[in-house]
Amino acid sequence: MTDHIPYEITPQEFNHPLYQLNEAIDRLKEEHALLSEGLQEVYAKACEVRRETDLLVLNYKLRTLRFTVLEFRKALVEHSNWEERELFPMAAWYFGNEMEVFTIMEHEHEQALFRIDCFLKMASEKPIPVGHADAMQMASQLLQAYALLKNHFNEEEEILVAFADRSNAFGY
Repeated sequence: MTDHIPYEITPQEFNHPLYQLNEAIDRLKEEHALLSEGLQEVYAKACEVRRETDLLVLNYKLRTLRFTVLEFRKALVEHSNWEERELFPMAAWYFGNEMEVFTIMEHEHEQALFRIDCFLKMASEKPIPVGHADAMQMASQLLQAYALLKNHFNEEEEILVAFADRSNAFGY
């Protein structure tokens, strides 16, 4: 029986783009999991606002939703900046011209942020107490952002993992 000794990775190999890309994909999955939790919280609170009939409770829920959205937006912007600064350039270097699909995904981030910013702008400009119709309009902005991002997170991971798996199969 043969003893199998684990292969030790040299520092040069550890810095190879393949390992960096795999680490980046792991980070992407972790951040998407956290963002998905935050997104789900935004969605749940937006749905609560849409169901609320009591004007006083509605305005309290809107204020709470606004703080939740501000926190989520901050995390989303940090994540988007990391993707644009590190992940996408690394993936483009690694995969070449096939990365045009990430231009579309960056656009999805922008569209979701636009919807979130519309909600925040409306929340800061509407006179208090906010009426039910205005609250519906505000919440609908967040529901649109939710739909964009829910699909976006899964799609982005699937595409990157598929590219990485394919190139790993070819040994690079």
